[in-house]
Order: sequence, then structure tokens, then C-alpha cells
Amino acid sequence: MPTVIYGRYHASDQRLQNMLQHIAETIGRDVRVTSADRINIVKGSSVNSLHLINEAVDFHVIGLSDAEAFRALRENRVAIFGPEVGDDYRWQLIQHGPYTSTGGPHLHLGYSPKGKPPRVN
Repeated sequence: MPTVIYGRYHASDQRLQNMLQHIAETIGRDVRVTSADRINIVKGSSVNSLHLINEAVDFHVIGLSDAEAFRALRENRVAIFGPEVGDDYRWQLIQHGPYTSTGGPHLHLGYSPKGKPPRVN
């Protein structure tokens, strides 16, 4: 069964943990976390980063490029993230490219708190 590999990173939010496992199972591949909870602002990141309030993770899907994984997640977004209304729509998924200043290309998954707009780029 596909699983989530956290390595040295800690994602304290149970919703993120559950969603990452759901992504791994839905896509049928392991997910490797490359960043999660942060206590400081990483060079190039936002002072409003969801990582700072333990509401975000950066990751890769093993065996897929970030573009392939992002496409698969978008194509299956209702099955993975739920309907585009209410609290289910609080998820944000972003594909950061090779020129990001926060550690290179990766996928970002966050859960937007109330009052912060969700986004899928």
C-alpha cells in the first residue's frame, strides 16, 4: 500500500497527514515530504506562509515528475479534495517550478484557514 514518507520533517496537522495518505492511495504511489511545519521564515518564503502555522507541506510523488503528479491531482481533484464548496474547498495545491527560492521545484499542499482564500494554481 502506498504511504507517506516524512523523513526528518514533521507535519503536526492531522488533516494534512490524512490528505497526504489519501493522495498516495489515490495516485497509487508513495509521497515524500520535503518540508512541513516551520518555526522560522525560510529565505524566499512568505511571512504569511501556511507552514508557519503548521498548515502546509511540500512534497513529491515518487515515480512521477511534479508536473505529472500535479496533473493527476488536478484531474482527480473532486475525488481527492472533495466538492468545490464549504470547508472541503479550503485546500490549496501549488506546483512550484525550478525557479522558486524555497528549495527548488516541489508541490505544495496547504489547508487555508477561514478568511484566507484557497487556491489551486
